[in-house]
Amino acid sequence: MKVFLSYASEDRATARAIELALRAQGDDVFFDRDDLPPGEEYHARIRRAIEQTGLLVFLISPEALDAGSYTLTEAQIAEKAWKHPARRLLPVLLRPTPLESIPPFLKSVTFLQPEGDVAATVAHTVHRIARERRRSWVIKAAVPLLAASIAIGAWLASRQGGEGADMVLVPAGAFTMGDNENSPQREVYVDAFRLDRHEVTVSQYSRFVEATGSVRLPDAWEELDLAKGASLPVIGVDWHDASAYCTWAGKRLPSEAEWEKAARGTDARTYPWGDSPPTPVQANFENRAPGAYQGGLKPVASHPAGASPFGIHDLAGNSAEWVADWYDENVSRTIRGGGWRDPADRITASRRFYAHPKNRGEDVGFRCARNRR
Repeated sequence: MKVFLSYASEDRATARAIELALRAQGDDVFFDRDDLPPGEEYHARIRRAIEQTGLLVFLISPEALDAGSYTLTEAQIAEKAWKHPARRLLPVLLRPTPLESIPPFLKSVTFLQPEGDVAATVAHTVHRIARERRRSWVIKAAVPLLAASIAIGAWLASRQGGEGADMVLVPAGAFTMGDNENSPQREVYVDAFRLDRHEVTVSQYSRFVEATGSVRLPDAWEELDLAKGASLPVIGVDWHDASAYCTWAGKRLPSEAEWEKAARGTDARTYPWGDSPPTPVQANFENRAPGAYQGGLKPVASHPAGASPFGIHDLAGNSAEWVADWYDENVSRTIRGGGWRDPADRITASRRFYAHPKNRGEDVGFRCARNRR
């Protein structure tokens, strides 16, 4: 991939390490500006390089955002070139920087906040973005093959046992992500996608277990009456279990941005239903039951008054949900929504949680997403 590194001179050593890591994995990196001719030709070459790049990696630091810094000019060039910067822009937070000093364009996508080896973390993220982009290109290339698509769709439906039919289309567009407490508040553009209306249920997951045969059973599965608990959300699964189910069903885990847009809509609401504090009519929370299968969990869609603007249920409380994103690089995966034990302030649409991807909790389940098609 063609990568343009935008950085302040004070961060040159870090930028150089990132450049070497990217080149080592085969990326084409625009890094050094020292050999460019001065004057208008300098600006022209920078502009062309940004317009032709596949990804702008912007290293955020107080120095990079100083008034008059050329890095801000580079960000402005990118903003003019790309109406929607998703998967074209990677802001990397090198050092604590006042949020108000960061231009809205850079806040339009989720920051990467490396811990440990900055160069390795950035290189890994760039590699992941490139892989996802290639996967998207493959999907687009396959669109004209309508007959084959129909056949594949029928085959997937037979594997799913009917799962996935009840998905909700969330239209493309920008929304307000974050709340300046759990993550920076910024405008984020999300492509159209579909999301399961309900969390994956015990009944759906049991068919997955039966179909695959080798799947490790969820924790406390033996305590569950499959007949009586069929419509409860499945819990006690780790991130890998959740991802495997979605793949089996012909879907995927939602990204964190997709999940949050589905939960709060486009009006920056606090909860899926609005800004009013939750009540037992809207969500299953602050539940003092002794266990998930002893009254803790409620059947999916038991709280229709708490549905999101798109008509998606249980995005607050009942079962917290795994999403696709790393919370911190290669250590923890992100969890959203809060569970049946959590208080009101932990089931807001912007609240973020995390756990090791092999962790299993009695209040953590998932739902699946799919690209619009």
